[in-house]
Formats: sequence, C-alpha cells, structure tokens
Amino acid sequence: METSILIARILGPLYLVSGFAWLFNRDAYGKMMNDFTQQRGLLYVSAVLAFLFGAVILAFHNVWTANWQVLITLLGFLGLLKGLTLLVFPEMAMRMASALIANQRLTGALFALVFVMGGILVWFGYLA
Repeated sequence: METSILIARILGPLYLVSGFAWLFNRDAYGKMMNDFTQQRGLLYVSAVLAFLFGAVILAFHNVWTANWQVLITLLGFLGLLKGLTLLVFPEMAMRMASALIANQRLTGALFALVFVMGGILVWFGYLA
C-alpha cells in the first residue's frame, strides 16, 4: 500500500496539472504534439522514457487488486506498451500522433481522462 500511495503522490499531481494545463494552453500543446510528430530524436527520447516509466512502475508495483491500486499497474503497462510501440514502430506511431492532433475532440477527451486520472491519484495519494 505504501508504494501505491507514493506513486499516486508522484503521478497524481503530474497528471492533474497536465490535464488542467491543456485546458488553458491548447494551442501550445497542439504545437508541442506537432513537433513530436516531426522530430525523430524527440520520438526516440519519448519512447525510452515511456518504456522506462512503465518498467519502473511494474518493477515496484505489479498489483492486481479490485481497488484503485490496479490503476497504477495499468498505467505501468500502458507506459511500457507506449514505449515499445514508439521504439519498434516509430513511423506508425508518428502517423497515429498526427491523426490524434487532427482530431481535437479525441485529444480533448484524452486530456480530460488524464485530468480525471490525476484527480483520482491525488485523492488516494493525499486525501483518502
């Protein structure tokens, strides 16, 4: 449980602020996402960080319980999958990112999901 709370305290504010910041800086975030699809070096660094994030989370927190802690494990697997996809299929990942940028409704939904996930993690990390 202590590991879950520690990870929630780290990721919760990051996700909460990221989702909130997108609301006020949509143009800036759109430009950043567009840069991501244009620069292969940035793609590689992102891939390595996502893979590392997922691997570290799963190394310390591979918990399959029927409560909020499973969200952290799922985030670890998503990070690992994202990093693996970016490393193995970079061109496909760049095309998918471009399609995501073009669909502002989907982009907004994803940032809303990030915000909600941050709120859940902040709740369980600090308040519950």
